[in-house]
Amino acid sequence: MIICHPLKLIFLKTKKVGGTSFEIALSSFCGPDCVITPISPNDEQTRQDLGYKGAQNYENPTWPDGTRSQMTFYNHMSAAQIQANIPRDIWETYQKISMIRDPYDGAISRYCWEGGPKTGLTFGQFVGYFRSFLSENTSIAPTSGPHQVDRWLRYESLQQDITSLNINGLWDRFSNLRTKSNQRPTEGYSVREIYAQFPEALQIIAKECRDVINLGGYQPPKIIRPNAPIARNELNFDRLFTISAGRTATAWLAKMLGENLGVQAVHEPLGITDFGTKMPDIQALRTFNTYGMDHRLREFWPQKLQSMDPPYIETNHTLAKCGLIEGILNNGFAKSTVIVILRRNLIDQCVSYIMRGDFQNVTVEWQWYLSPNYPNVMIDPKPFIPLGQIGRAIWYCYEMEARQEYYLQKHQHQIRFIEVSVEEISKPNGAKKFLEVLGYEGSVYLPPKENANQENEEMRYALREQVELTMGGLVFDAHSIAASYIRSGRDLAVPTLSVESS
Repeated sequence: MIICHPLKLIFLKTKKVGGTSFEIALSSFCGPDCVITPISPNDEQTRQDLGYKGAQNYENPTWPDGTRSQMTFYNHMSAAQIQANIPRDIWETYQKISMIRDPYDGAISRYCWEGGPKTGLTFGQFVGYFRSFLSENTSIAPTSGPHQVDRWLRYESLQQDITSLNINGLWDRFSNLRTKSNQRPTEGYSVREIYAQFPEALQIIAKECRDVINLGGYQPPKIIRPNAPIARNELNFDRLFTISAGRTATAWLAKMLGENLGVQAVHEPLGITDFGTKMPDIQALRTFNTYGMDHRLREFWPQKLQSMDPPYIETNHTLAKCGLIEGILNNGFAKSTVIVILRRNLIDQCVSYIMRGDFQNVTVEWQWYLSPNYPNVMIDPKPFIPLGQIGRAIWYCYEMEARQEYYLQKHQHQIRFIEVSVEEISKPNGAKKFLEVLGYEGSVYLPPKENANQENEEMRYALREQVELTMGGLVFDAHSIAASYIRSGRDLAVPTLSVESS
């Protein structure tokens, strides 16, 4: 940070924008009364070797009017802090300048500066966990409000912008400096390469850095994944979701579709700020299955659906349990959306729940599955509850199969549904046929299985026999149940006056 009296200029130093080099160059125009905050020892040595003024007057400086500050000024000090600790006429009459950089490029630079892969985080994780880094420069140098900067130097056009300051010799001195220029690898870290691997970071940066993006007119990078086999406009959908129960290989499906189609494919958006915005929270699931599509859910769905840049894939199995189909229909996305009805062998599916203990804790039912205590369900839970965890798991499997049939029968003329099973699409021929329906023709990549249970096979075999025997004693026809539910005038999005299930 520099307050240069001869130039009547205040430089607010932001991060990872070439600010140190500019600060060194600018210090050459400072007099003995100017405020120059300290930088790193190596950079101070560079400044000294060039014969420029070093750190000075940053502790309790005396101003030209004779007043004295009680503040110690420091590097990356914010505009609000500076204004509060300098004479009013200096703030109002000096030109306040700072630097901005394309946030999509700057985030990569910050990741590398912090250690890159040595942090133990991928770039996508870094952006997600440390999003405060993305917006901290606007805390230093606001783009609007009472502390806003007067003049911005864009990292991408520094020669033009520095020259426009009309400070003779400043550009020449700056252009000969290259401080902190060796932190970013030359290969594998271009904007196109990074965001091809971590497209989820684009939306986070767009949100966190909105002010800088608007100020600089920056655009998100146009990326093509290195393994993308087809052009995006050959796909026959804008958005793809699933209606499926949990433990039906939805994580695997997201990876399979993303790798083969070369588009953004998300399993579940689980960032801290995603719940309630991109990811339904417990309240959303409980609300839909108790009260139907209330005002909160009517606000959630357009917000989520409109935030997605097509083509977009999300295989999150919770969505259909809290109004996904209704949200798509109510907000005009039906024609451009594909819904995959994803099924798995019910016995294997049920065994998976039991081995994980999924139905031993009510909060798991509320967050991820369905509770038999909800008033608006399609399968009467009474025969299942006395059977304990096995009964609750079977009830959930049947309830989700009935809901798949319900949506298929009720909306098949409004939304495009594709029915597949995990068993068929996890094999080369089945995967090939499925991808062809989506507009892809070419070789097929099948990722390794995700989230597979590792428990012993003896336990699995015993449970499988028990579940199969229990299911054999129950009558279940999803198609008939859905048809009867619809004929009776009932609706999953509207609570019924009767608590009796079909």
